[in-house]
Amino acid sequence: MTNKVLVMSLDKKFRRLERQIKKTGTEILKILKQKNAEVKIYLAGNAVMKSLNKKLRGKDKIANILSFEEPKKFISPELKFKKIGEIFLNVDNPSAGGDKNFSKEFLLIHGILHLLGYDHMKKSDAIKMEVKEKLVSKKIKN
Repeated sequence: MTNKVLVMSLDKKFRRLERQIKKTGTEILKILKQKNAEVKIYLAGNAVMKSLNKKLRGKDKIANILSFEEPKKFISPELKFKKIGEIFLNVDNPSAGGDKNFSKEFLLIHGILHLLGYDHMKKSDAIKMEVKEKLVSKKIKN
């Protein structure tokens, strides 16, 4: 069985990006050797991303990506796919937050890695995450 990537635009102007984001998300999961994983990706703009960031993280600034892992003890029926979480991707301004080198592709890699348990709170964890991001990024481009 393959993975499942659901992409939904929160604004109709982002619908044109849905197919490419789905393709990229599917490729990232394959490179990361995920099987039967399901991820939902919401395409949002600056206003939504700022609102979510403030409401959920207490940060009054535009976020470029927000990832929410599926709760571990969430009761759900037997499903074909293992839900790993949801991603809100800022497609208005992927460079929000300061780094002008962020692309939608890089942010998807970053967000999916968060859903799989990677983080960058400690320096050692950040290094592991960066190595994995570079590895996946390189494989996507080839």
